[in-house]
Amino acid sequence: MINHSDFLEAIKFYGEIGIGQIGFQVIAISLGRRASGEWKAQDSVRFIMMIYNSIQGIILSYLPFYLVSLLWVDFPEMIYYLIAFLTFLISLYSCYLIYIYNKVRKFPDFTSGGALTTVYSLTFIVNILMLLSLFHAIQPDIWLYYLSIHFYQAWSLYGFVRLMIYR
Repeated sequence: MINHSDFLEAIKFYGEIGIGQIGFQVIAISLGRRASGEWKAQDSVRFIMMIYNSIQGIILSYLPFYLVSLLWVDFPEMIYYLIAFLTFLISLYSCYLIYIYNKVRKFPDFTSGGALTTVYSLTFIVNILMLLSLFHAIQPDIWLYYLSIHFYQAWSLYGFVRLMIYR
């Protein structure tokens, strides 16, 4: 089993990566698409999604530090509470994705290709994994918390690639 200090060090590293990722993305988009005047209404939706996911990944990276300092809980119990909280967040995010799909579908550059279907499918798979861990169908462990941070960072990267490549 991983101890407290190793867990917190890995989470801090994820947070630093997230901060670097969001900084690079905002600068690249500001100097690239926005400066050249090719900004469309649908790009604003993608940009907000990218920023939200980056910030969410950073918040999740630093949340255990606050839990350790504010609450006196055992390490396995803390992991369970974190996974329960993340299950709630990812479930809300999945509902939001269902809602926003109708907006995205109406964009003139929408293609019914595999990229959107793939990321939506991965979102629901992560959601199912989180729910299964709450019901102890699978062992709720640290890998699930790491997966949720990567989940938000991957969504942010998807928004970035979509903004930079597709015109």
